[in-house]
Amino acid sequence: MIRLENMLPRAFLVGITKMVDMAGPLETISWMRSIGEELAQIEGPGFEGARMDSDIVYLPICPFGNEIVEFSEMYDESPPQFEAIINTMSKLKRESDTPWEYPAMSHVLDVLQHSYNQKRAELAGTRYHNLGSKSPLGDIRHYNEEAIERSGLTKKDVTEILDKAFFVYVIEHPEKE
Repeated sequence: MIRLENMLPRAFLVGITKMVDMAGPLETISWMRSIGEELAQIEGPGFEGARMDSDIVYLPICPFGNEIVEFSEMYDESPPQFEAIINTMSKLKRESDTPWEYPAMSHVLDVLQHSYNQKRAELAGTRYHNLGSKSPLGDIRHYNEEAIERSGLTKKDVTEILDKAFFVYVIEHPEKE
Protein backbone atom coordinates (compact mmCIF):
# COMPACT_ATOMS: atom_id res chain seq x y z
CA MET A 1 0.00 0.00 0.00
CA ILE A 2 1.28 3.44 -0.87
CA ARG A 3 0.74 5.96 1.91
CA LEU A 4 0.48 9.63 1.01
CA GLU A 5 3.83 10.45 2.64
CA ASN A 6 5.51 7.84 0.40
CA MET A 7 3.76 8.80 -2.81
CA LEU A 8 6.22 11.44 -4.02
CA PRO A 9 9.43 9.41 -3.52
CA ARG A 10 7.81 6.33 -5.03
CA ALA A 11 6.45 8.39 -7.92
CA PHE A 12 9.98 9.61 -8.59
CA LEU A 13 11.33 6.03 -8.55
CA VAL A 14 8.56 4.90 -10.90
CA GLY A 15 9.36 7.97 -13.02
CA ILE A 16 12.96 6.77 -13.30
CA THR A 17 11.80 3.40 -14.63
CA LYS A 18 9.43 5.09 -17.10
CA MET A 19 12.14 7.52 -18.23
CA VAL A 20 14.53 4.62 -18.93
CA ASP A 21 11.79 2.87 -20.91
CA MET A 22 11.04 6.02 -22.94
CA ALA A 23 14.47 7.60 -23.43
CA GLY A 24 17.06 5.06 -22.30
CA PRO A 25 19.48 5.00 -19.37
CA LEU A 26 21.87 7.66 -20.71
CA GLU A 27 19.14 10.26 -21.07
CA THR A 28 17.75 9.28 -17.66
CA ILE A 29 21.18 9.80 -16.09
CA SER A 30 21.34 13.24 -17.68
CA TRP A 31 17.86 14.04 -16.35
CA MET A 32 18.73 12.89 -12.81
CA ARG A 33 21.99 14.86 -12.87
CA SER A 34 20.15 18.02 -13.91
CA ILE A 35 17.69 17.57 -11.05
CA GLY A 36 20.53 17.12 -8.54
CA GLU A 37 22.35 20.19 -9.86
CA GLU A 38 19.17 22.29 -9.76
CA LEU A 39 18.54 21.26 -6.15
CA ALA A 40 22.15 22.17 -5.30
CA GLN A 41 21.71 25.61 -6.89
CA ILE A 42 18.67 26.15 -4.67
CA GLU A 43 20.51 24.92 -1.55
CA GLY A 44 23.75 26.78 -2.26
CA PRO A 45 27.39 25.99 -1.46
CA GLY A 46 28.30 23.43 1.17
CA PHE A 47 28.82 19.80 2.06
CA GLU A 48 26.42 17.12 3.26
CA GLY A 49 27.34 14.84 6.12
CA ALA A 50 29.78 14.62 9.01
CA ARG A 51 33.28 15.94 8.56
CA MET A 52 36.32 14.18 9.95
CA ASP A 53 39.46 16.07 11.08
CA SER A 54 40.48 16.25 7.44
CA ASP A 55 38.81 16.76 4.10
CA ILE A 56 36.94 13.48 4.48
CA VAL A 57 33.16 13.74 4.72
CA TYR A 58 30.82 10.83 5.36
CA LEU A 59 27.08 10.38 5.51
CA PRO A 60 26.01 8.26 8.47
CA ILE A 61 22.53 7.91 6.96
CA CYS A 62 21.52 6.88 3.48
CA PRO A 63 19.48 9.59 1.76
CA PHE A 64 16.45 7.92 0.19
CA GLY A 65 17.48 4.63 1.85
CA ASN A 66 14.03 3.74 3.18
CA GLU A 67 12.43 4.53 -0.17
CA ILE A 68 14.93 2.34 -2.03
CA VAL A 69 14.36 -0.55 0.40
CA GLU A 70 10.56 -0.30 0.28
CA PHE A 71 10.52 0.13 -3.49
CA SER A 72 12.74 -2.92 -3.97
CA GLU A 73 10.49 -4.95 -1.65
CA MET A 74 7.48 -4.00 -3.79
CA TYR A 75 9.24 -5.45 -6.85
CA ASP A 76 10.99 -8.26 -4.93
CA GLU A 77 14.24 -6.98 -6.50
CA SER A 78 15.71 -3.96 -8.16
CA PRO A 79 13.90 -3.11 -11.41
CA PRO A 80 15.92 -3.82 -14.56
CA GLN A 81 15.80 -0.11 -15.42
CA PHE A 82 17.80 0.63 -12.25
CA GLU A 83 20.37 -1.95 -13.27
CA ALA A 84 20.57 -0.33 -16.72
CA ILE A 85 21.40 3.02 -15.11
CA ILE A 86 24.05 1.50 -12.84
CA ASN A 87 25.60 -0.41 -15.75
CA THR A 88 25.59 2.71 -17.95
CA MET A 89 27.26 4.78 -15.20
CA SER A 90 29.90 2.06 -14.80
CA LYS A 91 30.54 2.15 -18.55
CA LEU A 92 30.80 5.95 -18.58
CA LYS A 93 33.27 5.78 -15.69
CA ARG A 94 35.40 3.13 -17.42
CA GLU A 95 35.54 5.18 -20.61
CA SER A 96 36.27 8.49 -18.88
CA ASP A 97 39.61 10.28 -18.64
CA THR A 98 38.48 11.44 -15.16
CA PRO A 99 36.95 8.34 -13.53
CA TRP A 100 37.41 9.82 -10.03
CA GLU A 101 34.56 12.21 -10.81
CA TYR A 102 31.98 9.40 -10.93
CA PRO A 103 30.03 7.99 -8.00
CA ALA A 104 30.68 4.63 -6.42
CA MET A 105 27.18 3.36 -7.27
CA SER A 106 25.42 1.29 -4.63
CA HIS A 107 21.89 2.18 -5.78
CA VAL A 108 20.17 4.13 -8.56
CA LEU A 109 19.64 7.38 -6.64
CA ASP A 110 23.40 7.78 -6.23
CA VAL A 111 23.31 9.59 -9.59
CA LEU A 112 21.02 12.28 -8.16
CA GLN A 113 22.81 12.53 -4.83
CA HIS A 114 26.26 12.63 -6.40
CA SER A 115 25.39 15.43 -8.83
CA TYR A 116 23.81 17.37 -5.94
CA ASN A 117 26.92 16.94 -3.76
CA GLN A 118 29.36 17.75 -6.56
CA LYS A 119 27.48 20.92 -7.53
CA ARG A 120 27.29 22.18 -3.93
CA ALA A 121 31.04 21.58 -3.58
CA GLU A 122 31.67 23.38 -6.87
CA LEU A 123 29.62 26.33 -5.61
CA ALA A 124 31.89 26.32 -2.52
CA GLY A 125 34.98 26.52 -4.75
CA THR A 126 36.10 22.90 -4.30
CA ARG A 127 35.64 19.47 -5.84
CA TYR A 128 33.97 16.53 -4.18
CA HIS A 129 34.82 12.91 -4.99
CA ASN A 130 32.87 9.85 -3.88
CA LEU A 131 35.32 7.29 -2.51
CA GLY A 132 32.85 4.59 -1.58
CA SER A 133 29.23 3.78 -0.86
CA LYS A 134 27.22 1.14 0.93
CA SER A 135 23.76 0.05 -0.19
CA PRO A 136 20.76 0.27 2.15
CA LEU A 137 19.72 -3.10 0.66
CA GLY A 138 22.45 -5.01 2.47
CA ASP A 139 26.16 -4.82 3.07
CA ILE A 140 26.97 -4.26 -0.59
CA ARG A 141 29.87 -1.84 -0.96
CA HIS A 142 31.21 -0.12 -4.01
CA TYR A 143 34.43 1.82 -4.29
CA ASN A 144 35.84 4.36 -6.70
CA GLU A 145 39.43 3.11 -6.82
CA GLU A 146 40.66 6.10 -8.84
CA ALA A 147 39.16 8.61 -6.38
CA ILE A 148 40.61 6.67 -3.45
CA GLU A 149 44.07 6.73 -5.03
CA ARG A 150 43.73 10.44 -5.75
CA SER A 151 42.69 11.12 -2.13
CA GLY A 152 45.78 9.48 -0.61
CA LEU A 153 43.66 7.06 1.40
CA THR A 154 43.57 3.29 1.04
CA LYS A 155 40.60 1.08 0.32
CA LYS A 156 40.97 -0.21 3.90
CA ASP A 157 40.62 3.37 5.21
CA VAL A 158 37.42 3.84 3.20
CA THR A 159 36.08 0.44 4.34
CA GLU A 160 36.57 1.43 7.98
CA ILE A 161 34.58 4.62 7.43
CA LEU A 162 31.86 2.70 5.55
CA ASP A 163 31.49 0.53 8.67
CA LYS A 164 29.74 3.54 10.23
CA ALA A 165 28.49 5.33 7.12
CA PHE A 166 26.77 4.90 3.76
CA PHE A 167 28.91 7.30 1.71
CA VAL A 168 32.48 8.57 1.94
CA TYR A 169 33.66 11.67 0.10
CA VAL A 170 36.85 13.67 -0.08
CA ILE A 171 36.97 17.42 -0.60
CA GLU A 172 39.64 18.34 -3.12
CA HIS A 173 40.88 21.93 -3.08
CA PRO A 174 41.90 23.05 -6.60
CA GLU A 175 44.48 25.51 -5.22
CA LYS A 176 46.40 22.59 -3.61
CA GLU A 177 47.05 20.92 -6.96
